[in-house]
Amino acid sequence: MLCFLCLEIVCICKSDGSIRRELERKALVDFKQGLKDPNGLLSTWIGLDCCSWTGVHCHNHTGHIVRIDLHNFDVFNGPRLGGEIRPSLLVLNHLRYLDLSGNSFEDNRIPVFLGSLVSLQYLNLSYAGFSGHVPHQLGNLSRLRYLDLSHEKRYLDLSSNSLHVIGSHWLTNLSSLQYLNLDGVDHSKATNVLKVLNTLPLISEIHLSDCKLHIPLSLGAHINFTNLQFLDLSYNLINSTVPLWLFQLSDLEYLYLQDNNFQDLIHSDIGKLTSLRVLDLSYNGVPSAGLPTTLGKLCNLSKLYLSGNKCFSGDLNRLGETFSGCLKNSLEELYWSDSALSGPLPSWLGNLKSLKALDLHYNSFSGPLPSWLGNLKSLKALDLSFNSFYGSLLQLRLPSLQTLDLYSNNFNGTIPKYLGQLLPELDTLGLSYNNIAVRPDWVPPPKLKDLNMNDCKVGPRFPSWLQNLKNLSSLGMSNASIFDALPLWFWNFSLAIEVLDLSHNCLEGQLPRFSSKLTNLQVLDLSHNYLEGQLPQFSSNVVDLDQAHGLFSRSTFSNTSINIVPSLDELYISSNKLTGSIPKTLCKLKHLEILDLSHNMIEGVVPNCWNLSFYSWLAVMDLSHNNLFGIIPTSMNSQTLDTLHLSNNAFSGELPASFKNYTSLSVLDLGYNNIIGSIPTWLAENLKKLNTLELQNNLLTGPIPP
Repeated sequence: MLCFLCLEIVCICKSDGSIRRELERKALVDFKQGLKDPNGLLSTWIGLDCCSWTGVHCHNHTGHIVRIDLHNFDVFNGPRLGGEIRPSLLVLNHLRYLDLSGNSFEDNRIPVFLGSLVSLQYLNLSYAGFSGHVPHQLGNLSRLRYLDLSHEKRYLDLSSNSLHVIGSHWLTNLSSLQYLNLDGVDHSKATNVLKVLNTLPLISEIHLSDCKLHIPLSLGAHINFTNLQFLDLSYNLINSTVPLWLFQLSDLEYLYLQDNNFQDLIHSDIGKLTSLRVLDLSYNGVPSAGLPTTLGKLCNLSKLYLSGNKCFSGDLNRLGETFSGCLKNSLEELYWSDSALSGPLPSWLGNLKSLKALDLHYNSFSGPLPSWLGNLKSLKALDLSFNSFYGSLLQLRLPSLQTLDLYSNNFNGTIPKYLGQLLPELDTLGLSYNNIAVRPDWVPPPKLKDLNMNDCKVGPRFPSWLQNLKNLSSLGMSNASIFDALPLWFWNFSLAIEVLDLSHNCLEGQLPRFSSKLTNLQVLDLSHNYLEGQLPQFSSNVVDLDQAHGLFSRSTFSNTSINIVPSLDELYISSNKLTGSIPKTLCKLKHLEILDLSHNMIEGVVPNCWNLSFYSWLAVMDLSHNNLFGIIPTSMNSQTLDTLHLSNNAFSGELPASFKNYTSLSVLDLGYNNIIGSIPTWLAENLKKLNTLELQNNLLTGPIPP
């Protein structure tokens, strides 16, 4: 009898559990009905087994829904989810994890009822388009460990779609919180947020970048950030001294203070942060006394960012004591660009035996490259671009070097013939804008993937050594003094090629109908040469096609030229001799940002097939100086369009009313056409950002609207 009673109780419990799970399933169905799902992410949300639906996870034993993960950061596929978040989620009282980040809940408020999901431990609503104030009801989530509401600011001023915090008292109840990210969320009306966070016992990571933050010089009698390891206060334009309480955070490992206006930027107490691994002080506008010797006591510091600071001038050799001691052995990455540093490279750099990355670009260093650079055997990346170094390239043996950037200096002479033996791991080499010559028998590093030699003397013959670079993905040889025909092997020498720039040479001959093997090609610039032939067919991955100002013979602009380029985002074919009409396949390029077909002989009507949505990328369209006619198409309804040039054609009809929707338009050029009618008043009423309006030489009548 007792056993029967136990069995009956178990059955009742199972029945109640099944009922409960059915309620949860129906809650998800209702939640789905409130959403907009243009890409069909929730197409699997059918049937009775909701635990198998995309993004839904259930408890292994109870079967209750404990996790919903519908995040999206694949911006190239457009928005994934939008619409409204319905309160049916409240039925999911076992829900611990909710991630809706990267979606498009444009101008929706963060739902207040989320504060009633008291089992939540993880909540991520970052970059999802929410606006308005952060509801203080989120403070009811006492079990919450992870909260990310980070927000991308689309406008410099506070606009209707911004996310902001009013007061910070609601944070005090988040006693379990370990991770907080409020990057980009406006805190101008929450002045005590850091003081409140100081009361949370478990907080270990705080992101408060770009949020108009008020930083207190004092946190009160006690500093309770005993577990804090990560603190980001960057991009807040804080105009004060560095608060001394920062130097009491002895467990802090990551400190980001860049892009502020801190005074006395590097305090002598910096040496107290003995756990520090990464320190970013770049781009602070107010000079300090310099670099204190206590910086050298940071024995765990591996990354140091000092770029954009004018905090030290004079003889850099005086910093030898600072960059000695344990820092000499720990520092792996030093970024000190754009800081008005001058003179020769200081010799103490050669003592940083663990250095893997050294970035000193955009300074005024001068002199030849020192031989002690060869002591940095661990160095993987060296950027000395945009300085005033001169002399020949030394034959330095750096076995670990992968990136060498010497752009825009005054180097001369010839590249060492056997550079590949000296730098066997090199995959990125930037030599552009120097007076460097490349010998015809040069033996390049075999692993090169990115090679830029713009404005170097590579010619007069087309370099045969390119055939040895089978892994090359990016090649820049613009203005490289090449007077030769493109060899046929060039189109197949590297199947990994993504970027090709051979502009401003004297290349000649026929363009072959190639491209079938260039499956990774994204950017092609053959402009300012003497090539002939039809516009070739390109791979399905081409995103930037630049043949502007090329000297092509008369070519035909046909559907087959573009119809296999779905990922194209920039198309420049201006100042050629293209004939034919604009193909309708251009309308299918969902990622197109710039379209420039100007100064050709294209004729016919512009196809009315664009149907650009709110999420279109198109920003610039230039069809000027062609033989186009007919009415201006009404389907270019894009709120992203910034510049529209249609001048010097034969367009007719009135100004289309669809222009009212071009709310981002700053340039509208319709001159030298046959447009009739009056100038509508909505040009001023709707196009608030318009700064250039060209309507001359048309058939417009009536008064100019005031």
